Amino acid sequence: MKQGALANNLYLRLSIDMQDYYELYADELRYFKDEARKAFATICSSFGLQEEHVILTDTDNLFQVTFSNRKIRILVEGINWGMNTNIHFGINKRDANLYSILQLTRERKPEIPVSGNQIDQLFGYSHYLMTQATDILQGDTTFFNRQEALLKQEKERARKAIQAESDIKLSKGYLRIDTPFGESIWRKPRPLLATYYSIKDKFPHSYEVVFNEKDLLSGGTYEPIITNWKIELGEMVIKDQVICEISTDKVSVEIVSPHTGRLVWLLEEGIAFKLSTCIALLDPPLI
Repeated sequence: MKQGALANNLYLRLSIDMQDYYELYADELRYFKDEARKAFATICSSFGLQEEHVILTDTDNLFQVTFSNRKIRILVEGINWGMNTNIHFGINKRDANLYSILQLTRERKPEIPVSGNQIDQLFGYSHYLMTQATDILQGDTTFFNRQEALLKQEKERARKAIQAESDIKLSKGYLRIDTPFGESIWRKPRPLLATYYSIKDKFPHSYEVVFNEKDLLSGGTYEPIITNWKIELGEMVIKDQVICEISTDKVSVEIVSPHTGRLVWLLEEGIAFKLSTCIALLDPPLI
């Protein structure tokens, strides 16, 4: 999520322009779906699968076709701007996980690796399922049950790792803060901070780092908060250096310093604030 303002800006721009993209490439979309139907026609006729009518949103990948019967569901996607194919499949139950076909190929290596262009991959993966996974297509859930067990183990390992990290941070004096949009952040241990006004009086020539709406890139339901400071009080900052990360429920951005100076005051992590708020004061270096 936190990949910087540039990455977020690119993502938002792509999201806005995505519908225009699909309208521009309507012929390619029809071609992909037609080829997917051809590639999986034998599977559908042999195992009683039918194409699902799936309602997609503007932000979904429209290059997808889903086939299912009472036992199994197969999602076929065109990815990487027409260069590759992605197959996910699983038990046809509400909220059931779909697993990548790559997880199956690691267990059951194909005689000939699936390769080629996107259409080659469509037919290659279909042939692989017909020859290497007939038990799954017939409704055997052993593979999915095993993947589900592995997923639970991975989640448990992740939970324990998060808990261990939390214990370490708490032992070092960090304060855990649960944000309104579901993300937990950690406030670093610091002495009690003086107010903005008292520090501004002490350093009247200090530069203000102000958070503006243009930095946010996209509106959110909740007010922004600082989730992580990259620097600490007393440290020198150079112009254009990343100093902190700010998040809303919609997006996260990295904030860069507009000036060079020593950080003498900051707005701490986890405090919601309005736009155009000063979040830091920088004491300029002596010339």
